[in-house]
Amino acid sequence: MDLLIIRHAAAENREEFARHGRPDSERPLTKRGIDRMQMAARGLTTLALPIERLVSSPAVRALQTAEIVAPAVERRQVASEAVFAPEAPVDNAVEWLRKQPRVEGMAVVGHEPHLGQLAECLIGGRPLGNMPMKKGGVILIRFDNAIGYGEGKLVWALPPAVLRALAD
Repeated sequence: MDLLIIRHAAAENREEFARHGRPDSERPLTKRGIDRMQMAARGLTTLALPIERLVSSPAVRALQTAEIVAPAVERRQVASEAVFAPEAPVDNAVEWLRKQPRVEGMAVVGHEPHLGQLAECLIGGRPLGNMPMKKGGVILIRFDNAIGYGEGKLVWALPPAVLRALAD
């Protein structure tokens, strides 16, 4: 199975958004974030990834990113799972992934530092904080057998600028 890990695109400023009294989970993408993620998604189409499921954090900025990515990975529906929320423990995401039915490919959209730590757990067995992701960046991890700690192989990690360049 291939697991495509996607960090949400650029969102509104956290502090400025908080002044409106709304929860951070409602913070949306910026216009620039949307435009840049649309270009990055076009770059993803050139990679011909076999994605059968697209799952997102329930936060607005992640769901918006997933909706932008959905056509690029040929998915019509986006599922929402709290295990990919910013405050969720990484171990919960690993356990959730382990319990999912085997598919050829799955994409998940979420937040930092959660996603970088998730990738480290899946590749190296534990989070060390050495795999930060840029907004709109992607990591592809392959599992020959079951998903678990240290069971994944890093195929590639692409920053958003490379994805946008692939779109040209």
